[in-house]
Order: sequence, then C-alpha cells, then structure tokens
Amino acid sequence: MSVLPDRFLNKKHPHSSGNSTSFVSRQVPQNVQSCPASTTINFRIGTMPNCYIDSHNSALRWKIRNKTVAGSANAATFTLGSAGAPALFETINLLNSGSQLSHYQNYGVFRSMKNALGCSSDWIKGPGGIMQGTAPASDTDIGKTGAALAPGAERTFVDPICNHASLFNQDGYVSLDTVDNLDLRYTIGDAAYGGAWSGTGVNSVNDQSLEFFDFELILSIVQLSGSIQAQLMSAHSDGNICYNCRGIGRVSATIPANVSAHTVNLGLGYSSLMALNSVQLPLYKGGAQTQPVERVQDHQNSTFVRNYLSKYQFLIDGSPIENQRPVKGDPAEIAMFQQIAQGTFHKFDSAVVANTNGGSLESYTNDAETGGNLSGSKGAIVSNELCIYKGKGGTWQENTMSLCQGRGVLASSSQIALEFAPNSGKETQLEIFPEFLQLIVLDANTKTYRVSQ
Repeated sequence: MSVLPDRFLNKKHPHSSGNSTSFVSRQVPQNVQSCPASTTINFRIGTMPNCYIDSHNSALRWKIRNKTVAGSANAATFTLGSAGAPALFETINLLNSGSQLSHYQNYGVFRSMKNALGCSSDWIKGPGGIMQGTAPASDTDIGKTGAALAPGAERTFVDPICNHASLFNQDGYVSLDTVDNLDLRYTIGDAAYGGAWSGTGVNSVNDQSLEFFDFELILSIVQLSGSIQAQLMSAHSDGNICYNCRGIGRVSATIPANVSAHTVNLGLGYSSLMALNSVQLPLYKGGAQTQPVERVQDHQNSTFVRNYLSKYQFLIDGSPIENQRPVKGDPAEIAMFQQIAQGTFHKFDSAVVANTNGGSLESYTNDAETGGNLSGSKGAIVSNELCIYKGKGGTWQENTMSLCQGRGVLASSSQIALEFAPNSGKETQLEIFPEFLQLIVLDANTKTYRVSQ
C-alpha cells in the first residue's frame, strides 16, 4: 500500500512495461551479398516469440557502385530518378508460409509518383538527399532527377520498410510470433530501369554496369514480457491479430495516338477500393514527336506527361463514381485532387514538388516531351481518393483506417474514361495504381499470416 494519499499520485502515469525491451536486429540476404542489376534479393525474417517489428522505424540499407571505369571508353555517369535509389527496385514481394501478402509491381514508377505527390523541396534536398539520393546537383532539377553516380563512385542508401509492403504500411507493430519466416524479396530492375546514363560509354552500359552490395535489413524490434504478451492476446477475443493495410495494385494499358476518347477496363476485384492514381509515360520525344524514348539515356519511368488530357472519370458498372462530372485536365484541378488524395488540400504545406525555380506550372502542362532527353517532369498525376470518409492527412505508408470505407468492385466492371484534345496526343503508356483496403490476419491457431480480403 502506498504511504502517499491518492491525490499526490499521477493516475495518468502508464503502467510498467513489465520488463519488455527493444533492440535492433541486422539481417543479411539469404542468397547474395553482391550482385548486378536484374537480380532478386531474398530476406528471411526469422520467427521470434513475443517480438514485433516497428516497421516505421526499420529500414533497408544497401550500397550501389557505378562499375564503369573513369577515363576509359566505357565511362558513363548514372543519374538516379527523382525518387532516388528506392525506385531502382522493379517489384517487391512479401510472403509467409507460401502465401503472398503483398506484391508491388513497377515499383519505380509507383515510388516516383508517390514522391512527387508527397515530398517537399526541403526533404528532397535534406534527409531524402542524404538517405535516398533524391537531391540533384542543381536546384532547377529538384523533383525531376536525383543524385548522380560518377564512374567508379559508390554510395550507401537507406529506406524505411513501411514503403515496401502493405503489412508494413499500417500503424501497428508486426508480430514475428509465427510458425514460418516472413520472406521479403526485392527484384532490382535492369540497369536502365530507375535512372539515366550519360557519357562516352553510354552505348556499352549493361546490367553489370551497376553493382548492388552490402544489403542489410535494420529491424527495430520490440520484445514483450510474458505478462504483457498475455494481456495483448487477451485483448483479441478470437486470439487473431488483424492488420488494416493499404494494398497497392497495378494496371497497365496503352493510350493510342490521336484519339479524342479512350476507355480503359480495369478489371479490379476489391471489396474496398480506396484510391486510384494514374500517370502517362511518354513513348516519344523531340520537337516533331517522332523520336522513340531511349531507355538507357532517358528517365523513362519517372517522366509523366498530360498528353493533352481534357477529362478523366472513374466508372463502376458504367456509372460515374465520386465525380458526377469528369475531372478536368487543367493544372489547378489536377493539383486540387492530388492534394485531396494526400489529405493536404486544407493546409499550406506538403505542396507537390516540381522544382524550386517556378517550374511547377510547367510540369503540370507538360503535354509532350520535346527535348532531346526526357526531363523527369511529373506534375501530371491524376488522383481519385475514393474513401467515403476522407481523412485529413497521412500517406500510403501511414495508414489510419478509422471509419474508413472505399468502393466495392468485387462483382462489378470498373473503367476509366479519358478524353483528349482531338488529333493531338501521341501513344503513351498508362500506369494505374489502385489502392485498396487489405485485411491481413495473423491466425492464432496456425500462427501464419493470411490475406482476409
């Protein structure tokens, strides 16, 4: 019994952690420690009773070396895209006991789009530039290109794993008390996937020109005491732990040249579709728009064009959703819906970044790439936030789902209807990234993760 009267005690003071602790675990890949581009890196996150990953404070760390030789005939400089080194990964998979929990496809395009929607200039030049290589040599290229690796140069990069899988993008701690490991797999794109090469040896570039090495998963782990773990499990009536995640899908299509209207069938099958973001990647460049994009020399996965888009509408079973009238293709309205999707429309920060020298409007009106090389301009991102109870903040890797409901498209047809200024657009590659409510459950009986919906 306390010798002090209750009125002297702070009743809001939290209970003791009961000898719980936290620690950092560094894990290396199972298959390789050094590899060229176009390689898959496999991590197996081992089971640990009473342990949980704090995914928002855990990271992937790795190094990249430009293997071309300075002063030689094959010397070439590799310039990262605006999203930096993380955009070099083409796919990221998370599996448990053979079940696929998360599958991010064409991650370089997705990551470039998300960075353009959510990153400030200060972050790009500061922490992002240091950790992920987002800062270019010149401020005029902020939001367009990233850091450069000269011949023979190498750099270390880190990125939080909450960016890499739907199970990691929710706010809760991820349990490692499972019967089997979590398998996290990164597939690196080819040498031209996430950046652009320049220099005398550009025609000699191949997958061996980039070396990826010194991979580590730096996991921040909380280990609960037996009593706290028992309290936690008793809070779940059926013993299962449920995670409300934001899954990321991908639909790719081609927009033909010189069309005034085009409809894309999405074929989505989600019980709760939360958002759609779409971009168009140019396939041609130059003043006459007759020069095909050169993958090695162009930022082909981080340059988005408007392509003379005049209207955009999302349809379920032929009926418009959210907007009874189409989204207009003018820069102000495109920027408005981007900010609504980010939860920042009512704020005066987190503006969409193009560059710091007044070029943001130019990036939104970028209908065609007329230069000799793709610029990396990316204002033309069409966003639909489809959640009925729209949030006031957060991004795809900060996922709060209280009273949040999307649109059901399990047994319905889903389409995007596009309209363009007549006889003006070139053929483009349309990339659409649906975001959907994904319930992932840790089954108490089998101690395995499964996707519930």
